[in-house]
Amino acid sequence: MQKKVVVLGGVGVIGTHLCHKLMNRGDEVYCVDSRELSSSPLLREMDQERFHYVRHNITIPFTIRCDEIYNLCAPTRLNYDKQLPVESLKTHLQGTFNTLENARTKFSKVLFGSSSAIYTTSTRPDFDARNKRSTCAEGMRAAEMIHRAYASEHGVDCRIARIFNTYGSGADLNDRRVVMRMITSALQNRDLTIFGSGEQVRTFAWAGDIADGLITLMDTPPASNLRIVDLGGDTEITIRALAEKIIELTGSRSRINHLSARFGDVRSRHPDLSTASRELGWQPKTSLTEGLKRTIKYVEHELASYSGTTRTWVEIYG
Repeated sequence: MQKKVVVLGGVGVIGTHLCHKLMNRGDEVYCVDSRELSSSPLLREMDQERFHYVRHNITIPFTIRCDEIYNLCAPTRLNYDKQLPVESLKTHLQGTFNTLENARTKFSKVLFGSSSAIYTTSTRPDFDARNKRSTCAEGMRAAEMIHRAYASEHGVDCRIARIFNTYGSGADLNDRRVVMRMITSALQNRDLTIFGSGEQVRTFAWAGDIADGLITLMDTPPASNLRIVDLGGDTEITIRALAEKIIELTGSRSRINHLSARFGDVRSRHPDLSTASRELGWQPKTSLTEGLKRTIKYVEHELASYSGTTRTWVEIYG
């Protein structure tokens, strides 16, 4: 049966893959984002009969009658924590209230795309002046609590996915997260920047695998308690090894440049996939090497498309 599905933040890399997968199974998709559709090249040629792009900032109330809402409107820490902390918190808090009010009045299911940023290995108090958590982390924690409240008080069917490092085709070339940043630098033979020693351990998941996990979580029957699962990669790698792997796969002449470590950057961060495996039957399918090859091919194509324009790399990456 065809569903009417809203993807908030649908222009992002995960949202792009999610929109494609929902369209492929026959749903009618409303992609809602404050960014232009052109920011996601893979959405430019979507079938317009069942795909609808709505430019809207979810900090402003909205009404869409639908069956399901995927809320992926989470500002990334790198882009928002320092430059736009107020806007970040408004998106997390006011945007969450607006989303859940729409769900409450239109009887929609909601899946909130939370983040691994809510986890910490620090034993210091959360609001210690020298070691305070990021705006993104606090916004995510508050948004999760708002979902708990709406589920408890209003009976809204909510689910939460805590998403770890994700990469893939469809990302804006301005995306400054580590995989996209390193690939674009390597393809231009520019230095790859690493903060600290590079021994920080992370996992990385292909965006299409994460989108599959989100759909599976949304399709799972309601539970007595709010369903919360980690979604992410299952293979650990150091940031230094990631940089070396990207240089190898691109055949780049780039060098690795170490800068001072970022304050609060945890040594290791990886998802606990046991709940996703047990309750959803989900696990990542795409190997890091295969995912990186796909992303490199995508970035090569996008970089080539800019070669015939008058835009400079300062304009694209500034």
